[in-house]
Amino acid sequence: MKKTDVCVLISLLIIVGLLISSSPTFSQDEPSFSSWSLWLGGHYTGLNDFYKKVGEFDSGKEGALPEVLLNYSGYKGEKNLWFSGHYYDSKRISLELSGRSKEVLSGKVSYSSFYRQREKDLLSNLMVREATNQSASPPGGGKMVTHEDQTPNADFGYTRHQIKSDFEVKVPGKAKLKLIAAHRSILEKGEDQKIVSMHCSSCHLVSKSVDVDRRTHSASLGFEINPSNVFLSYMFSFRSFKSEAPVPVAFYDTAQNPINGTDLSGRVIFSGEEVPFGKLSQNQKLAHTVKVSTQMGKSKIFGSFTNSQAKNISEGLEIKSNGGTLKYVVNPSLKTKFIAQASLNRIENDTVGVDNPPWGKTDPALEDSEQFDFIRYSNLTRTEAKGSAEFIYQPQRKYRLSFSAGYQQIKRDDYPEAGADEKTNKLKFSIGGKYRPTSKFTGLLKFFLESIKNPAPYNLIFENPGKNYPSPFYYYQREELRYGQVTNQPTLVNGVELNLNLRPSPKASLSASLRASLGTNSDIDTLDLKQTKLQPTFSFNLTPTPKWNFFGNLSYIYNKSNGLAAVAMMDG
Repeated sequence: MKKTDVCVLISLLIIVGLLISSSPTFSQDEPSFSSWSLWLGGHYTGLNDFYKKVGEFDSGKEGALPEVLLNYSGYKGEKNLWFSGHYYDSKRISLELSGRSKEVLSGKVSYSSFYRQREKDLLSNLMVREATNQSASPPGGGKMVTHEDQTPNADFGYTRHQIKSDFEVKVPGKAKLKLIAAHRSILEKGEDQKIVSMHCSSCHLVSKSVDVDRRTHSASLGFEINPSNVFLSYMFSFRSFKSEAPVPVAFYDTAQNPINGTDLSGRVIFSGEEVPFGKLSQNQKLAHTVKVSTQMGKSKIFGSFTNSQAKNISEGLEIKSNGGTLKYVVNPSLKTKFIAQASLNRIENDTVGVDNPPWGKTDPALEDSEQFDFIRYSNLTRTEAKGSAEFIYQPQRKYRLSFSAGYQQIKRDDYPEAGADEKTNKLKFSIGGKYRPTSKFTGLLKFFLESIKNPAPYNLIFENPGKNYPSPFYYYQREELRYGQVTNQPTLVNGVELNLNLRPSPKASLSASLRASLGTNSDIDTLDLKQTKLQPTFSFNLTPTPKWNFFGNLSYIYNKSNGLAAVAMMDG
């Protein structure tokens, strides 16, 4: 047994002693109760064949290992304490401690860990060389794919540690003020595989082992207040991510023809040098959320607003978001209900300037150099507006009818190109009903329709003529069909939802549902898109005695769609 295992076992035993020997300093007149349980055992793990495929979250240790479970609960008056601990192995441990005092102060602290196996890509299928004759006899041509594994015996994986804490303080008074604080830290440490792809002069792939040391911390602080019929809450949250592992470095091969040694360094970015790769950015996010609700007569109003700011500190990039929602609910009569909702959200994501070295002059027929710098505009920069209304009518207890309509518009500033300001508009309608003749049966049926104008991703050109350089190489475009547009998004969706629930007795229940939809798009000349989706589900629950419970669930998803395929053809 390792030193870590011994330390954890000793710690659990110390906690047992403290819980058993502790005597709360409460008044002796208060009712009290306490109980604890300790389970000592073990488990055996055998590893055979491709165990990583099914043992992704197993520590990968073979043999018998000790296992400990500890539980404690107790209360005295209005104060209670609860503890639970589970030691499975040195990499899978869970601890949780929670308590409450007089409905004023409550808190919970927990720790959990597990190990994640990372399967290794052996690259064994990446070994090929161009043939120069029909018999493929050696030595072959200059076009080839090779690979190199610098850590053939590595066993990749990392341990994930999570620490969480939640605290609430209820301040006495008519305002019903509650203070809330929470924290979470996620620490991941181990090793992982990274694959470096060299330039196409040799198509050389290198497998390397890199350290994993990722740290994520988040915290939130806020309050809730509920005087009379108004509820108000505010929450501030902060999250940060940083990798403490050293940035891996790879040596990029010298760019040259593997047959005659011709210099090709002008055609690639890196040649004959060490280059850092796989660097993880340091990120930070701040958010402010305000929620309010009130009731005025038969009406209820709910509103919220969120402002968030996420930064890539490493590269000086930022994404900002501001969004608000409003919901109105009213009961005009005992048999009717009206619900209206609206939301508006604006996201702004920084553009990224990509600086590439110029194309060097390696061919006398080419220009001296050509710049390949460009600006990456984000399709996440957008304005999104939503609105919907629903009317519910229930003439009798057995029946209920509902009608709803909704509208959504998404305006993307820079998609499919900079300054495009393209919009996607959606109209949604639905009509449904509920039938519940007795407490033993409930049926729900709903029909829905969705009309989409200019769905995203938009109708994309799947082939355009490229830039013409003087070159001995060429390619054929065999059909005019190659110049066209294609999409995988429908412009009209029709569907139905059905839910049936049967409860013949208090000891048995059955549920069945079906969702079916048909999506079409005939707005493009290259394809009449059709998408069919079916998802039936079935579940049951049977409790013959208080000691036995049988349950099951079955779900099936069927998706079918047509499309176009374009085959890439090289070397004639």
